[in-house]
Amino acid sequence: MARIAVSLRIPKNVEVVYEKAKSIEALAHFLPDLEEVRVLKREGQEVESFWKGRFQGREVKWTERDIWDDMKKECRFFALEGDFKKYEGAWRFREDDPSSTLVELEIEYDLGIPLVGALIHAFLKKKMEENALAMLQALKKALEEE
Repeated sequence: MARIAVSLRIPKNVEVVYEKAKSIEALAHFLPDLEEVRVLKREGQEVESFWKGRFQGREVKWTERDIWDDMKKECRFFALEGDFKKYEGAWRFREDDPSSTLVELEIEYDLGIPLVGALIHAFLKKKMEENALAMLQALKKALEEE
């Protein structure tokens, strides 16, 4: 199992950034490796969604549950089923000042590939970091286009 953490400062108010992040379906329009995000169910602060994309040329699919905490401005998520052996983490939205938000994304994952060597492990970790940062940049781009 591996863990990554990325962050990005977005020049918008924390409330605006947090609310936009809740529109997870919109991410598919801004991420080239993400083909589909579909909300399956919403119940209060919990959202169940289906994700389909590409990772290293391979199709990956999973269903996840997101639990949004409006007070803490956080979202915890975890895969319910799919191509990852483990996929979970958290988004955190922190006000830098009234017009700037620091968005942090942490992910713990296990791709379920047995006997991955150190070189391949490092490569996959770098790719996961790039994809996570791309998600933050997609959120920033979505906010810029409003």
